[in-house]
Amino acid sequence: MKQRIAFLYLETGSGHINPAAALARTIVDSYPGSSDVFLFDGFSKKMKLCRSFFVDGYALTSNYLESFYVAFYQLTRLSVSIRVGNYFVSLHGETHLIHLLREYGITKVVCMHEVLTIVTRQAINKVDPSIPLITIVTDPYTAHPLWFYEKNMEVIVFSEKLRREAIERYAYPEKQIHVFPFLFSSEYDHPYETQKIKLVRKNFGVPDNQKILLIAGGGEGLRKAEKIVDAFIRRKSTEKLIVVCGRNDRQKERISRMIKKAGTDNILVFGFVSFMPDLLNIADCVITKGGASMLMETLAVGKPAVFSTYIRGQEWGNIVFAVKNNAGWYIRNPDAILDKADEILRDPDCAANVKNNISKLKITNGLSSIASFIHDFKI
Repeated sequence: MKQRIAFLYLETGSGHINPAAALARTIVDSYPGSSDVFLFDGFSKKMKLCRSFFVDGYALTSNYLESFYVAFYQLTRLSVSIRVGNYFVSLHGETHLIHLLREYGITKVVCMHEVLTIVTRQAINKVDPSIPLITIVTDPYTAHPLWFYEKNMEVIVFSEKLRREAIERYAYPEKQIHVFPFLFSSEYDHPYETQKIKLVRKNFGVPDNQKILLIAGGGEGLRKAEKIVDAFIRRKSTEKLIVVCGRNDRQKERISRMIKKAGTDNILVFGFVSFMPDLLNIADCVITKGGASMLMETLAVGKPAVFSTYIRGQEWGNIVFAVKNNAGWYIRNPDAILDKADEILRDPDCAANVKNNISKLKITNGLSSIASFIHDFKI
């Protein structure tokens, strides 16, 4: 009998849906004919209030109202806040998930977002309590307590630090915690060969001898990227600057106007793209934020990273990991960021030293092993 596996996500950045999609593809490719795999948004279209609060609110506060996001993050760490929040999510969310489980005959559920863990367990209990629930904690080093609030599920974490924290701080059953390497798309498994890099550079109109600086912050863009672009323009830098704004259309429009006003021809700006592996592989230096996916994908292809910002609460541990291992820098001032980028781009010894430090980390992709665990898991 075929398994019917559901992956549940929310559209809060790309760090939840991208791993879900990668796992779904890997299961289908690795175990042909054994499983039907589905990706579902955990919020139905009717859940407008929840979508505005958790999805739109995340994008707004994490990019423009940091103090509000920090306050919200800290407030929701409290048990009473978790229960109240789940009550509102459950009002329509439980019915939505029950409908999905029954309509698609789901036999196994993988949860990719902490907001969905409790309500998913509730829905499963009303349909068939024997359906396994596996939750993947997408934050590798610093995780919200909500990830571990529901105890009747298997949990995958990406670090021994988080495993110990789940057991010691949140009293999570040890046998239900599983540690794997961080997962990312198989497109990042191996850095591009020289010939492929040349071809990609040519496709973007970048000469072989021109250095490339990449600004990218994930699905919602990089907060205050405009200030870095402005500093780049004022310096009249000769390197190629590529800026990825993700779904942040306002940022893309503002930067496009800046480029037009300056009359420069060495800056490319994109919105949401499907070719991030190409951009990361041709970049000589990456300016990004502390998101787990951007961090690990950048390190996987061996690129030096400068972190200009992070989402307080959930991303600080990622920056500590990179800086502690001399694989990146945390710098907030736009001019200081570009000073460090210039050093990396123009000093071969600096770039080589960072790449050597990155290679010592031996970043591996947990995609295949996690897909195997999900496929084979039985209660």
